[in-house]
Amino acid sequence: MSVESYQFEEAEHIRLGSFPVLDTILYRWARLIEESLFDQFGIEIYAGASVTEEIKFSSFYATLRSPKPIYFLEMEPLVGTALFVLDNRFANLCINQDSTEGAPAVRDGGVTLAPHNQQRLQKVVQRLMLDFDRAWQGIHPITTHLRKITTYLFRARILNAYERCLVAQVHLSGHSISARVTWCFPRIMLDPILGQLRGRAVIPSMIVERHPVPRFGEANRLESMDYRLAVSLGRLRPPAQGAAIDVGSTIPIQNDSGADAVVTINGTPLLVGTVGQTHGRYAVKITGPYRKQQDLPRPGAGTFSPIQWPSG
Repeated sequence: MSVESYQFEEAEHIRLGSFPVLDTILYRWARLIEESLFDQFGIEIYAGASVTEEIKFSSFYATLRSPKPIYFLEMEPLVGTALFVLDNRFANLCINQDSTEGAPAVRDGGVTLAPHNQQRLQKVVQRLMLDFDRAWQGIHPITTHLRKITTYLFRARILNAYERCLVAQVHLSGHSISARVTWCFPRIMLDPILGQLRGRAVIPSMIVERHPVPRFGEANRLESMDYRLAVSLGRLRPPAQGAAIDVGSTIPIQNDSGADAVVTINGTPLLVGTVGQTHGRYAVKITGPYRKQQDLPRPGAGTFSPIQWPSG
């Protein structure tokens, strides 16, 4: 088999920066973003990736001119915290496409991170993070975890002004929108693998192989997401108007689900069950799906009997 030499000066256009493998990952991610937005919202958006640039953190921070959703992320097994910044126009698109209920997404030019808006946006961002992990397929395995979100710019100062960071953007256009999302990686975060990536003899394919990667089912989505599981025994109903609440007062617990306990995920009631114990600890046995019912009549205080919670 003969190998024919390739002359780069013959190429019409070469668009690779100082980090060609990172540029490839970003391009892969852009293609996956297009598919995910179409899958979730049924809209066509073009995503164009920029090259990865190394700049001082002060230069990146200067681009954050107005409040916007800023996500703090960790990328196992890498050490450190990266920033993922959403353009307000893209954030509003995600919120408004998910639901038209609730308060407006924008107030005085900035995104309002009320609970309902944040939950809508969180679903889209979680999907984008799954796509970002897939974009590293065959290059270096990573798992991205969302840690917190803010719209306060001063909280995004994860590095000193003179420290170096790697910045890349994906520009989104279509569906009456022109927006961008931005990555900011501390240089020290990617340093352990940059030498390995630069030393690759062949730049990986721009297209992510599909056959080894199944579609994400509900179990896969929950496994990949950060979520809070809680059990509610009911609601505390205050006593009649004018009655004092003091030491020794009894406040009954009212449950409107028709079961002993309600299991919630990220604050949303999904299942009901009964409270028991196993191996010396209280537990909940799931009995069925949650169905909202009308409020039951307020029970009287009756006789109060304390219970003993197991230790450990």
